[in-house]
Amino acid sequence: MLRNERLKQIMALLERRKLMSINDIHKTLFVSTSTLRRDLTILEQMGLVIHRYGQIEYVTSNTQEQSYLFREQNNEQEKKQIAEIASTFLADNMAIFMDSSTTVSFLAPYLRNLRNMVVITNGLRLAVALDEMPAVKTFVTGGQLRAGTGALLGTGAEAYLNQFQTDLAFISCSGVTAETVFMASTSQSGVKQQMLALSKQAVLLADHTKVGVDGYYRLIPVAQLTAVITDREPAPEILTAWNQTPAEVLFPE
Repeated sequence: MLRNERLKQIMALLERRKLMSINDIHKTLFVSTSTLRRDLTILEQMGLVIHRYGQIEYVTSNTQEQSYLFREQNNEQEKKQIAEIASTFLADNMAIFMDSSTTVSFLAPYLRNLRNMVVITNGLRLAVALDEMPAVKTFVTGGQLRAGTGALLGTGAEAYLNQFQTDLAFISCSGVTAETVFMASTSQSGVKQQMLALSKQAVLLADHTKVGVDGYYRLIPVAQLTAVITDREPAPEILTAWNQTPAEVLFPE
């Protein structure tokens, strides 16, 4: 079994059980103890699990920001669907903010054929992707690089954003309820709030695993968004609440 497949299986187990002993995981996956310990070390370094006294605890995404690598691979097809819908908001001669989220990064290919585009981002991996597009003028914030996330954060990033005003901000989140968008950290919230304050419109990209999930760090009320884009129809009570706001709600039919 390939390492990525093992890591996904371990995370699927922990997502259901939340707390398991190493022995229980070992019995379930039928891998060697040394291989399992190496895999758990990787997951702990990625901020996905906590290892204490032979117990492995699942780290929930609404309180802990997960690594870029794991987020990029998680729900990849769903994020591509969301990006395809979000691309309908793009047009020539626009200036846009794009945050450091993996969901927003899937929008990058849709910029290739546009003209006179300005992109401001705090995402290093997105900036690298845009480096291949000479028609896109890309600005990258300063700030502190948060290890493993590809995100530039802090007062340096926020101050840099003050130089701009954009037509549109594309952001993602750690969770969104019927009323509120949440983030997993105050540092991520600070940069995204600055983007939202300096943009004429805001579009939220959130796959179904984030819908109905709350958190501790409030980012923005749903009612202040231009649109919410997800990959499947939300639960009736959430969809009803969203439809009562000015935000357009979009998902694949």
